[in-house]
Amino acid sequence: AQYTRGVLLVQVCCQRARHWRGESMSACCWCCAVPVLVLALAAGALQYFLQQPIYAEAAVRKLVEVGGLPQDLWNHIEVVDDSAWYDIITKLNLGIAEGYMHGKIKMDPLPFFFTLLNGTAVGTRRKDSDSVLNYIVPLLNLPTDLAGYMTNQQTRERSTRVTKEHYDAGNDLYEVMLGPSMSYTCAYWKGAENLDQAQTNKFNLIFRKLESSPGMKVADLGMGWGTAAKYMHEQGQLDVTGVSLSEQQVKWATEHLSGPGLRFIWQDYRDHCEDPAHIGTYDRIYSIGMLEHVGYKNFEPFFACVKKLLKPDGLAVIHTIGEPDFVPASDPFLDKYIFPGAVIPALSTVMPKVENLFIVEDFQNFGYDYAKTLAAWSDNSKVFFKQNPNAYTPEFQRMWEYYLRMCEALFELRVNQLWHFVLSPRPAARRRIDRQL
Repeated sequence: AQYTRGVLLVQVCCQRARHWRGESMSACCWCCAVPVLVLALAAGALQYFLQQPIYAEAAVRKLVEVGGLPQDLWNHIEVVDDSAWYDIITKLNLGIAEGYMHGKIKMDPLPFFFTLLNGTAVGTRRKDSDSVLNYIVPLLNLPTDLAGYMTNQQTRERSTRVTKEHYDAGNDLYEVMLGPSMSYTCAYWKGAENLDQAQTNKFNLIFRKLESSPGMKVADLGMGWGTAAKYMHEQGQLDVTGVSLSEQQVKWATEHLSGPGLRFIWQDYRDHCEDPAHIGTYDRIYSIGMLEHVGYKNFEPFFACVKKLLKPDGLAVIHTIGEPDFVPASDPFLDKYIFPGAVIPALSTVMPKVENLFIVEDFQNFGYDYAKTLAAWSDNSKVFFKQNPNAYTPEFQRMWEYYLRMCEALFELRVNQLWHFVLSPRPAARRRIDRQL
């Protein structure tokens, strides 16, 4: 099949060459086509062999061996349906995840990912050795990376995917998983004994970094379920407007939290900053866990939007997950099942878009706290699924466990991080931020 596709492609190309360039170009085209056909034939043969479970399994085990990965990795994963080997070798993490979801693989995700990632370069773009994985993994990820380079995954039209498929999926699970805070972002565990205290700590940390005064007008871009906005409103006597693309989150926040001086708007942030009624009217702006959904191709207009909404003496706090390396697209598993279109920022993509618009007054990384947050969410999710076994399919429950445990390992091992930026449009004398570090 691969060979046939290659022949057809060459035929089309050469017909066009004959039409536009004459017979000599057509002959040259056929000469150059030979390597293409050979490669197509080789790809077809490789695909045929890998579809045989015995060869696919051998390829996976050899890749683990030559890649220098710990052999005790096999203590945490068991393939019970041989068809899963082909998915693993061709789709990597997505293949493992789907195998686990559909019962083809038995595993304990947390120790599996700890073993896979701890002390290795897997999960980052680091090349600490001449391992064959340095060449094979980028090759297998090439289609995903090319899509990230060539397309904008976070246009106005595409940005609604994550809200409809993830945040609007239903509040029943989230209310148990997140607890009373209803905060779906990293908590701050300094001095906290439980998840709710840690989430309140996070709200308080951002509140103090905003250095606000009673009566100030504040925008919460992204807003989640509105609980951070409620905290800012009550703690600082602030007039807060939450802006979100998630219809269900805005509906929940409006029903449970809204009141005088606290409102929630279902709107794209880009529309909000283009409304003359809002331009230059906010004393403070904060965004918690939204930059990951903005996309690196949209960072410049996003930060320009924040500056456009702020008063000249305003202040902004941006709370976001961060990557130690630039990646143009999300992990295929996370993109398909969890956060469609989301791309974790890297400093190399954020800072060039900030430096001509803002002064960075403060930067903080407390990514380790996200591991503890995810562990608490995982425990709460298990409670929910046990009490409501028919609310979601077994496949969904395993997918959810895989997602939370994989991310817990990523943050525990510092592959992912959590950043706070404090930004001001122009120089200003301010008191030092009271740190909890």
